[in-house]
Amino acid sequence: MSNKRLEKMCTDEILSLAELKEDLYFKKLPEDKIKYYVYESMKIGEEAAKKIICSNPNKNIRDICEDKKIKIELKTDEYDFEIIQMRGKYDAIEKKILLYDKSIKWLEDEFKKMKVDKMFDYETIAEIHIAHELFHYLEIEEIDYVYDKLDKAVVFKMGPIKKNYPIVKTSDIAAHIFCKNVLNLPFNPKIMDYYYLIGKGYIDFDYLENYFRELDETLKCN
Repeated sequence: MSNKRLEKMCTDEILSLAELKEDLYFKKLPEDKIKYYVYESMKIGEEAAKKIICSNPNKNIRDICEDKKIKIELKTDEYDFEIIQMRGKYDAIEKKILLYDKSIKWLEDEFKKMKVDKMFDYETIAEIHIAHELFHYLEIEEIDYVYDKLDKAVVFKMGPIKKNYPIVKTSDIAAHIFCKNVLNLPFNPKIMDYYYLIGKGYIDFDYLENYFRELDETLKCN
């Protein structure tokens, strides 16, 4: 499968389901609720993006953060084990977004080897992470956490006793959609994860094609 075929298969719906499947409690979800978590999360991300775009016309993502008094700090002192694990993070206490320079440069180099660096140069990768973390700021300060807006999963039930837990990955589903819309990207940012996995040799295009076909079938069946 070529890069173009991969990009064509990576629809928002499929990548949102892929994100959902990474949730700790995905296997506890009833099959008839899967579409609910996918589409409701996407909807929240889209609505948040529309609001930001409408209230900040002609402003870039860094300007928006500046207006909201969010600092953007570039970290250059990462340890080797932090590379890739930490590309960006929102610090709610300090009200700042941390960007990890070495991790972003490492990703850019990997994407150059795969010849997708036109999609993902350094600044694009940085902006994607700024937008992603801006969404998490909005969850804390303005719109509430996505997973608190949606139904919780029943993870344990015995007689009258039930334990319900939130589906935390719905926040990242919404963040990806928010990011795509605010930055006007032609792709869902989640695709970066798969280019990284392919570049490292953890998976190949054929595996990914089959996986995405399975996800597509799941969406069609439920």
